[in-house]
Formats: sequence, C-alpha cells, structure tokens
Amino acid sequence: MKKSKDIDDFIKWLEEAVDGMQDEGGVSKRPIFIDISINLCPVMDYEPADFCVQRESKVPVDVLETEKNIHAVVGLAGMKKEDIRLICTGKTLEISNEQGTLKEIIELPAKVNRTGMRTTYENGVLEVVFNKSKKRVKKNNY
Repeated sequence: MKKSKDIDDFIKWLEEAVDGMQDEGGVSKRPIFIDISINLCPVMDYEPADFCVQRESKVPVDVLETEKNIHAVVGLAGMKKEDIRLICTGKTLEISNEQGTLKEIIELPAKVNRTGMRTTYENGVLEVVFNKSKKRVKKNNY
C-alpha cells in the first residue's frame, strides 16, 4: 500500500508544481499534457526505449468503451476547430488537420456506426462519441 501512497503523493506534488508554474507565468488554467516515464524496475540495466513501442505522434489519446458507445478523447492543444478533419472507417478514426502537420489513426476497440458520430471540441480537447455497431464481427478460427 505504501507504493500507492507514494504515487499519489507524487501526482499531488506534480499538480501543485504545474499550478505554481501557471500562476507565476500568468497562464490560464487549461489542459497541459505532460509525458512522464516511471521506471518500475530500477534494478534492471536497460533503457525504457529498449523494450517499449514508442508512438511517433505525441498526440495524447484515450479511448473508452462502454456497453453502447466508444469515446475517443484527444488532446489537440492550439488547433482551431475548423482545421480538424475526421474520417471514420467503422474500425478506425483518422484525425488530421488542414495544414497536413497532424495525422493520427486510432484503432477502435469495437466496430462502430459511421453515422451518428458526435463531437465536441473545447479548450484543446476533442471528444468523439460513436455508437457501437449492432452487427457482430465474425472471428476466424484458425
């Protein structure tokens, strides 16, 4: 249980540090995306990049699945709403921009209906909600 408390304390310290930086710099309180690497095995002699698959893109993405929906939450700080382009194949969501500086393809955990997609974009955070397809995907048995 001590490790969990240590992580909770670290996250609290990190939040306080970010709040302090925002207060000092006069920056508005908006989402900030920070990449953190934690070495869970400090006695092992290797770099995390030796065994981790690194994504080329640094766009933060969370995909959540409920009984009826798939939610994709994507951090697109500094992008204008009208520049965002979305393409859904039913199995993937492609996010790009008009300037061609962004292209992120997200594999969805279940097949979705391409029609009825709902989106919101606020404070640099894009949320896309899909209805899951009612069709069952046949699995191949090899």
